Amino acid sequence: MADLKDTPKTRARAVPAKKAAKAATAAAKTAAAAKAASRKTPGVAGLRTKGGAVLTREAEAALLAEAESGYDPDKLVPRKAAGRPSLSSGGGASHRINVRVDDEIFDVLQRVAIDSGRSPSELVREVLRAAYGPRS
Repeated sequence: MADLKDTPKTRARAVPAKKAAKAATAAAKTAAAAKAASRKTPGVAGLRTKGGAVLTREAEAALLAEAESGYDPDKLVPRKAAGRPSLSSGGGASHRINVRVDDEIFDVLQRVAIDSGRSPSELVREVLRAAYGPRS
């Protein structure tokens, strides 16, 4: 490097390198500060509750004590089944059919559904029941 002359051209090449080094140093300091700050937070290894709140050490201790004391099976709430409720009498999966209609029928179906506060599917089920359902 001793053979490089100190000219405006060589100085111009050195300035971006110095800026890049300063930027890298600043980024490293910022990352280190963020890491140090994360260690100071009261959360447990960055865990959050289902609602998004930070899980604090106190909350962790309370949950652990509750779990260790045991749960009363009569107070447990069963989970709801995922998905829509079944329309079948047996409680299994409901049958699904796809029907293509022209624009006029589609517009009428949408208008009646909005006016009556029901879904298009519900309206189609009613029409099919009325036309082909069990006779009383």
